[in-house]
Amino acid sequence: MKKYYSLLLAMLMAVIVLGGCGDKQSEPKQQEKAAQEQQTGFPVTVKDALNDKVVIEEKPEKIISLIPSNTEIVYALDHGDAIVGVTDFDNYPEEAMAKEKIGGMEFNVEKMISLKPDLILAHESTADSAAAGLQQLRDAGIAVVVVNDAQTFDGVYTSIEKIGQAIGEPEKAANLVGDMKNRFAELKKQAEAIKADQQKTVFVEVSPAPEIYAAGKNTFIDEMLALIGAKNAIGDMEGWPKVDQEAIVERNPDVVVTTYGYYSEKPVEQVLGRQGWKNVKAVKDQQVFDVHSDLVTRSGPRLAEGAEELAKAIYPDVFK
Repeated sequence: MKKYYSLLLAMLMAVIVLGGCGDKQSEPKQQEKAAQEQQTGFPVTVKDALNDKVVIEEKPEKIISLIPSNTEIVYALDHGDAIVGVTDFDNYPEEAMAKEKIGGMEFNVEKMISLKPDLILAHESTADSAAAGLQQLRDAGIAVVVVNDAQTFDGVYTSIEKIGQAIGEPEKAANLVGDMKNRFAELKKQAEAIKADQQKTVFVEVSPAPEIYAAGKNTFIDEMLALIGAKNAIGDMEGWPKVDQEAIVERNPDVVVTTYGYYSEKPVEQVLGRQGWKNVKAVKDQQVFDVHSDLVTRSGPRLAEGAEELAKAIYPDVFK
């Protein structure tokens, strides 16, 4: 019996010793992992626009962007070298145009997988129509973050911060948001010089005649006009409505701004020469200007630049 207890005690001690060795062997690995997390900030868990919690294990070295605004944000965060694929519509910055194209409204899943990305930056506006393709990418083991469909400045700040978190650049994202806020604040401060009775009514059209679409309320352009002390000629209409020319003539805006000069020839001359518009104040006073669409409609960091251009066109004596 004595020998039995001695044997049992020996076995118990062996288990304790081996267990202790196992703990000691795993300690360096755990410490190494903790140190890596502290140094790189990864892994991170990003809650995206679909409320999915996406775990990104390491800082992404290969990124595919499924919308131009995401691409612009990644470049603005100094991580553009990591982008390996973009859509057919990506046009800024110039370097992005040289990246591998993965499709337009419909993307090529097989090609995307062949590029071996660590991260896909998708977009809420196409998440439903692209659901099957995005799931294929997830099933292939690729992290997919769906970025929110921003319709306001605050929404853009959220997009920038979310992408910054996903690519390991939260500080740069915070700085970029801060810079945008400062630029908007400066515009608002300058606009204080414009008295209520001096505010101009502005009509911003985003497509030419005969089918004219324009910027109504709850758009970036509407938010910009309010910021710089201007009134939206169709501020009572929602989104991007198709408008009747006679209705605009009746509203008689002080300024007309077009945003399609990059694809339509001589937009200013088109407006100035429209039949029935000769008595519109903006036409009579030659107050028709063109601003690039991407600067005032794309949900990225260049919105501040767009607001500045819009301000200088409408109130050149105030914003210099």
